[in-house]
Amino acid sequence: MTIRTLLVSSVVLAVFSGCPVRPSGTDAGKGGGGGSLLTGGGFATGGGIATGGGIATGGGNATGGGNATGGGNATGGGNATGGGNATGGGNATGGGNATGGGTAGDGGVCPNGFGWNGSDFSIAAAKCANICGEHLEIRDVVITAVEESFLGTSGDSQAKFWVQDLRDNRQGMWIAKAFTDLPRTYQPRVGDLVNLRGFYKSQFSTWDRFGYRRQLGNGCNAGVRADGGVLIVEVMDGGVSSIPVTAMPGFGDSMNGTRRPNAELGSTRVFIPGSVSITNPTPVPLSRLNPDGSVGGYNGFEITGGILVNNFFTFGNYPDGGARCDWRAIAADGGAVTFPNGLTGIWDTYTHAPCIGTASCGGDRDAGSVPFTNNQFTYVLYPTECAELQGMVQ
Repeated sequence: MTIRTLLVSSVVLAVFSGCPVRPSGTDAGKGGGGGSLLTGGGFATGGGIATGGGIATGGGNATGGGNATGGGNATGGGNATGGGNATGGGNATGGGNATGGGTAGDGGVCPNGFGWNGSDFSIAAAKCANICGEHLEIRDVVITAVEESFLGTSGDSQAKFWVQDLRDNRQGMWIAKAFTDLPRTYQPRVGDLVNLRGFYKSQFSTWDRFGYRRQLGNGCNAGVRADGGVLIVEVMDGGVSSIPVTAMPGFGDSMNGTRRPNAELGSTRVFIPGSVSITNPTPVPLSRLNPDGSVGGYNGFEITGGILVNNFFTFGNYPDGGARCDWRAIAADGGAVTFPNGLTGIWDTYTHAPCIGTASCGGDRDAGSVPFTNNQFTYVLYPTECAELQGMVQ
């Protein structure tokens, strides 16, 4: 495949007209062509979330300061207790079709002045689609990070990953590929240039860490999926570089988890310039709750400016025993940790779905929220490898 570099200037985050919001939703560990240059676009606030929920197969609470190593994913829209509602729109039952959508929220403007119309293949336009309502298409997007990717016993792949629009790097989206989605054996790689066809959906509230998150995936019920409503990934090229959005001062302050800062950049790759430091290695909004409601650990740290950083990809050790870059643990032990060159990661939603009163956890998670706040979810930075947050101890 041809090795290409995205030739666009770095976008500096200042003030965007209209800050669209995502659906309203704490963490227990790790586990082309078409369309013109877009200057707006936002998240649709219409569309309800199904009142069911996927059954997580892992994700127990850790009793120490590190993240737990569970957090398994359901392979379909299985039933679970809970299931939150998105802002606006109607509620669907058991992952069925919801009404609503069609307009971007919080002052955002859809690229065509209305919902997705089948001719603008941008991420911004896809975010204006009805939840579960249309089998839409996104073209010329590059994979910026992979949440997870693994093969089943039959050789089929299940994966979750992020993409960013080549025409506007302020637009990103989270992609959920099931084993039955096509190609069934495809495993995402950072730098793959892809076209995608699927449904705009909201993740169930009972999924730890990414409950409530908007995504592109397969049809919202079994009937739609059986009728060809699967997610389709078409790989166009490889080795394509993406440029993160550069944050300006004032970016990302969650006000101790009570706000949802910079929602307009949800699912995009963001660079926070240095020098910044860990200001709190035990932030309350990143508390991990035990079944008795006590705090069992923390799922990240806070840096200069009130920005929350989730260490899902960087805490503890690698599976082979090698140490990752657990800066939170170092800071918690009294070290003064600074990132002189800043840090980079995916800016996306975060919620904690605990298992209060249920020691075995599994699929019995509660609907997610930000601990000790009235907020269902907030936005945090997810560095996906140690190279993205090179710190030093002073």
